[in-house]
Amino acid sequence: MSGLWRIGKRFPFEATREVGGRFDGRTFTAEVVLASETLSSPGFVVDFGVLSPVKKYIGAVLDHQLLNEVVPDPSDDGLAQHLTTWARNHLPPEACSVLQRVRIHTGRPASLPARTAVDFDASHRLDGLPPDHQCARLHGHSYRVILPAEEPAWPAPANMPPFFADYLVGDVDGRLLNDVFAFNPTCEHLAAYFARWLHERDVTGPDGCPVTVRVSETESTWGEYQGRPE
Repeated sequence: MSGLWRIGKRFPFEATREVGGRFDGRTFTAEVVLASETLSSPGFVVDFGVLSPVKKYIGAVLDHQLLNEVVPDPSDDGLAQHLTTWARNHLPPEACSVLQRVRIHTGRPASLPARTAVDFDASHRLDGLPPDHQCARLHGHSYRVILPAEEPAWPAPANMPPFFADYLVGDVDGRLLNDVFAFNPTCEHLAAYFARWLHERDVTGPDGCPVTVRVSETESTWGEYQGRPE
């Protein structure tokens, strides 16, 4: 594969800030985005578990607070810069080396347009992890697959080709992914496989570029592959 893997994890918190003499109370979501051209041996950009210090910091410092009193700049950009700097100074080296940025979203996430995503339920277990790692145990997810047109604040999804939706629902839904695929079924590996699958069927993104595939295992996590499969 020749391209870029990107993952994201979202951390919501409730807070307010004073803007122009009024309180601007919102649900905020900090989204940590990391990217790499290579994956670790299990098939991760990084294990999402190494991002747990971000959740603890947000809970201790930002959640249910007047943000003007705890950060120098409580604007969306200021919060994003504050958390990006904090993450670079406090996350383990394997995360810092691939951290792109932290970005801030406000309000409830918008619903995706019809026919731009496919949901399926499946089970898996991941090899190459410590025996006590929760993902080493057989478990399941409600997956969502979307085709982001680019890498904006929220996905700008393209219409899902009907034959790809049929493939996901017919051949992947309800299956043990370890039996379906000859690779460790992380969301990064799945995204790259689906990108190759679409490339082989001449599905392209804007301006004929290779399509970017995003695979979300949970509402707060996603992994995607962007590039030209080989």
